[in-house]
Amino acid sequence: MSLEQNALEFIERMQTLYFERRDHENVLAMMTEDTSWIGTGENEMCRGLQEARQAFAREKQEYPGSFVISGSNYTAVPLNESDCLVYGELRARAGSRNMADLHHRVSALCRNTPKGMKLIHLHLSDPNLDQEPNRFFVSKNNLTDRRNMKQRMEQTALELKARNEELEELTENTPGGVHRCRNDAHLTLLSMSESFLSILGYTRQEVKENFNDRFLDLIYPADREEVIKSLKRQLSMGNTVEMEYRVICKNGKVRWVLDRGKLAKSYDGTQTFYCMMIDITQRRQEQEALRLSLERHQVIMNQATDIIFEWDIRKDTLDFSSNWQKKFGYQPIKSRISRKIPSSANIHDADVQAFVKIMQDTAAGVPYSEAEFRIKNISGIYRWCRIRATTQYDEEGKPLKAVGVIADIDQEKKNTMKLLERSLKDSLTGLLNKKAAEEWILRCIREHRVGTAHAFMILDLDNFKHINDQYGHYYGDRVLCEVSDQLRKLFRSSDVLGRIGGDEFLVFMEDIDSRQTAADKAEAILFHISQIHRLERVPAPVTCSIGIALYPEDALSYDGLYQCADHALYEAKNQGKGKYSFWADGKEENP
Repeated sequence: MSLEQNALEFIERMQTLYFERRDHENVLAMMTEDTSWIGTGENEMCRGLQEARQAFAREKQEYPGSFVISGSNYTAVPLNESDCLVYGELRARAGSRNMADLHHRVSALCRNTPKGMKLIHLHLSDPNLDQEPNRFFVSKNNLTDRRNMKQRMEQTALELKARNEELEELTENTPGGVHRCRNDAHLTLLSMSESFLSILGYTRQEVKENFNDRFLDLIYPADREEVIKSLKRQLSMGNTVEMEYRVICKNGKVRWVLDRGKLAKSYDGTQTFYCMMIDITQRRQEQEALRLSLERHQVIMNQATDIIFEWDIRKDTLDFSSNWQKKFGYQPIKSRISRKIPSSANIHDADVQAFVKIMQDTAAGVPYSEAEFRIKNISGIYRWCRIRATTQYDEEGKPLKAVGVIADIDQEKKNTMKLLERSLKDSLTGLLNKKAAEEWILRCIREHRVGTAHAFMILDLDNFKHINDQYGHYYGDRVLCEVSDQLRKLFRSSDVLGRIGGDEFLVFMEDIDSRQTAADKAEAILFHISQIHRLERVPAPVTCSIGIALYPEDALSYDGLYQCADHALYEAKNQGKGKYSFWADGKEENP
């Protein structure tokens, strides 16, 4: 390395130690014992290390802060084989808003010694602001102008001071702490606001003495590695960073902070972070409490037998608890549900409208909805479920979400249907009882379509009392059951079949083509019942008589049809039993 280059690096290293790091001891180590120093002050002159050390001590009392070098320019001129003259200028910004920025002219004499480059003489000066441009001397003829310039400079200084004070007040009252640190292995702190220090509980001096200005040492040990990794990751994508981590306070407590910063590069390539740190301990505690609450909620949902769901009406998405998979064995539909679910084969066809209605009601803002429908499981078996949905609204009162439960009521539904069936049917034959048969027939009459006809039959077993008396009630019951079976085989599922007395049965045929259709069906009844004893299930022949009335030809009401058919039955009995008879125009009509 040449003498000039060595001298230039020496001066730049010295200015960094002196202005930015304020490391006076290392600056003194770069001087010879008889170094002379001429500063910018009126009486600022040192001869030897002792006077320089004293000057540094006074200077530190006056201003303990640091500067940021904003620019420098030097030229080196070798004088002989070991001595080199370096001259030029530098500019630096003060770290405190109460200190003015520096603009120094520099001339230094350096000597290359066996112990390295040393400073022999240093002279710092500032430009004379009273001196006119391109003039070598200050003219007395321009005193007025100089006074005006001085006044303007003083005014500018006052305005600058006021702006600095305003900025400092803003910084200190911001809900967070401002700090500046180097982008080095320790994140060395260069400056800190009072609000930054108040978060940690330390003074500026304590941070320097206890941590040597290493910000990384203030970070909670378990978070340091992740902070470094996060910095590298974010800086690879830009010059801004944002992290959440913990710091150790003076009182031993650990606090969570949010740190946002920007990396800036100075003229000499030094990288510095400018950061804002906010205490988020309370927010993190609230987040942790919320996390635990949600976790408890999830545990409850997973352990509950009911399925909990949430429908986001605007996104048209549906979330279920894991119980769905356990209950039905497949993944549910979760997106575009208003379209997909109504056309899904997993909902029973007869129940789709009930499901659609509850969705429409909820989307329209109905506070609470409830419905029952059947859902198919992975085995293809439908199970009855009850859905209850409660609507949630946004700040404008519009429907936002629906939350609720889907409960398995399959067994409950089956039990209810069994009870209902028992209440409607005859316990021996399984046919409708008299009351239930009447209600079904009344409904058919109410829904009657013009141009259609129905047949009302009353069937009575002949000599049934003789069968009971001679062969016992066991055989009598067998006959009644066999008659019921034959009737089921002969009639459609839409026809009404009922047992209305001991050995009396009722048949209501809907939508018959003609009177002959009823007659043919009556003939079939007589024949099949007469064959019962041949099946060796009863020991004696069985016959019956049938009375028939037509709707609307004979009567327009249930009671009217019953009376007509009963009268026709009476006539069939009188004709020798094993017959059927119609009621027509108030008299019987024999086939």
